[in-house]
Amino acid sequence: MGLKQPMMYEMPPPPKVDPDVAKKEAESAAKLKAEKKKATSIRMKGRSGTILTDGMGIDEEANTAATSLIHY
Repeated sequence: MGLKQPMMYEMPPPPKVDPDVAKKEAESAAKLKAEKKKATSIRMKGRSGTILTDGMGIDEEANTAATSLIHY
């Protein structure tokens, strides 16, 4: 009993792609990309409203006064 080489079979050619299916896939991919871009831009617009400083940072002192909250 020795080592045998595996039998190599010729693979059949892949089935042809229907042009309508390829066109629909391309359209859906483009639509998905546009939706992702829109969602990203909406999130980024929301983030800009929360930034209260410029590139120089905050110049004011922080309010560190004690609050009237009761800790249990």
